[in-house]
Amino acid sequence: MSYSMSREKLALYGGKPVRDKPLPPMFPGATFIDAEEEKEVLKAQSLFRYYGPKFLGKTEKFEKAFADYIGVKHALAVSSGTGALCTALVAVGVGPGDEVIIPGFSWIMDAMAVLFLRAIPVIAEIDETLSVDPEDLERKISDKTKAVIAVHMRGFQCDMNRIRKVATEHGVKVVEDVAQACGGSYKGRKLGSIGDVAAFSFSA
Repeated sequence: MSYSMSREKLALYGGKPVRDKPLPPMFPGATFIDAEEEKEVLKAQSLFRYYGPKFLGKTEKFEKAFADYIGVKHALAVSSGTGALCTALVAVGVGPGDEVIIPGFSWIMDAMAVLFLRAIPVIAEIDETLSVDPEDLERKISDKTKAVIAVHMRGFQCDMNRIRKVATEHGVKVVEDVAQACGGSYKGRKLGSIGDVAAFSFSA
């Protein structure tokens, strides 16, 4: 086998670049801001999230509409999917030294959210749903386990019935990560309404 290496200069040193335009963004949703979105922001006339119980701003309206859509009592808008995961973990009592089981295949922020709280991510094997294998979940539970993050990866639904069964038997909370499956359902129920709490993202 033979090959020849090009003697051309790297673009860094004055050679011809491979492309003259940047690659598209990884998450294109953030670029879809046009006159309609700008108009809504200006119409809101609100620099802050909360002005008191009688002021129903756009955030509160969104929270109510989203809770109704998912089929739950409450929804809380935060700054990001990572913020949602951290908030969800705190809500179920995760703190320093606790263990949180996460799937071996997921978005990096599932582990990072656990670490932000000075808790310990414990990696479980995945099954054909691309998320936590309920059998390995049971093997990985210890007396330090506080929660499991069931990640609905790439639109696939976790085996929520089995995950909930194992978690309930061991007193472990279930946090659904629905960032990549918003709008999906499992056995007639919207994803995000099955666990103890759920985290969503609108930039995934």
